[in-house]
Amino acid sequence: MFSREWLIYVFGRWVLLSGIAGALIQYLFSDKFLIPTIPAFLLNQFLLACVFWYVDRYIFQRHFGRVKEIFKFPRIKGTFDINDQFSKISQEFSEYAEDYEKTPNNPHAWLNRFLDLAHAVEMTERVLRDKGINVDAEYYSIIKENQRRGLYS
Repeated sequence: MFSREWLIYVFGRWVLLSGIAGALIQYLFSDKFLIPTIPAFLLNQFLLACVFWYVDRYIFQRHFGRVKEIFKFPRIKGTFDINDQFSKISQEFSEYAEDYEKTPNNPHAWLNRFLDLAHAVEMTERVLRDKGINVDAEYYSIIKENQRRGLYS
């Protein structure tokens, strides 16, 4: 939670931008335009919300952009369970392995099977998410472990 990105967000976005902008706008409304304190505060918050809606949307769009990339394939119609997905992954892996072993240096010969396997894995993740499993926490855990082991550049 207390990452560099978190500190920049909390102090840069909230303390500096919202805090200082809020104080200045409150001063302007209350002291210069003589608007009573409570209405000035509400107007202040409304204006900041209008501005920071776009700022936060940009920040979180950038931050969670990787989540959007997780699902490359459209959702398949129907209901699926974990056992079905396990069987599908096993089947797709077997087909991929068979094609790969024939011509490992020719990706065009096995690329379709590889992407079918990736699709089956993606569908399994969707099934887990639909069941309320916190997949993102596990992703985060894996990333943190790999960072600790120095696997990322």
